[in-house]
Amino acid sequence: MVRDIRVRAEEIIRTSEAFQSNRGLRVQKMFSWLPPRWPYYKLNSDGARKGAGLAGAGGLIRDATGRWHGGFCMNIGICSVTIAELWGLYQGLILAWQMGIRLLVVEIDSLCVTQLLHRKSFNATLPLVNDILDLLSRAWQVSIHHVYREANFAAYFMASHALTLPLGLHYFTTPPQGVKTWIRNDGLGTAFPRVFKP
Repeated sequence: MVRDIRVRAEEIIRTSEAFQSNRGLRVQKMFSWLPPRWPYYKLNSDGARKGAGLAGAGGLIRDATGRWHGGFCMNIGICSVTIAELWGLYQGLILAWQMGIRLLVVEIDSLCVTQLLHRKSFNATLPLVNDILDLLSRAWQVSIHHVYREANFAAYFMASHALTLPLGLHYFTTPPQGVKTWIRNDGLGTAFPRVFKP
């Protein structure tokens, strides 16, 4: 799992180097995970879909020092990646609430999900979006932000790791072995490149 993510990061670097030779055609920016301001906690969540539509969700909660406070993986079965992303957000919010966290910053790498949460007209057709909005209306401060995958690799690992577990929801009080590398990279401020059209 960690090897797959490293291979993907190396591909991104090679791609960005190739585009650098064509100056003016592409712009490279570096992105890294940033800790929340104290006394906030940060939830990073993600969804993943592989092969024949099997999907998973995962996430982790850290404090302003980058310290792990909890995480989860959910092997969903068959669904779309957008539904997997929504499940990741929902389960992450439930975990944060159950842990007594009342000041929370959420980062997800699905622009579609962040947009769904702001489009009230679509909510009636997606009960999971309504459930998330109900959670957000509780007595706590939560802000949701879109980030690029390059700043969300730890959550991506958790979502991908879910596909190796039995169906259902799995909580982790300590980080699974493979995610420790990504947590360490985040703590060091390791940045990863992303290439954009100008």
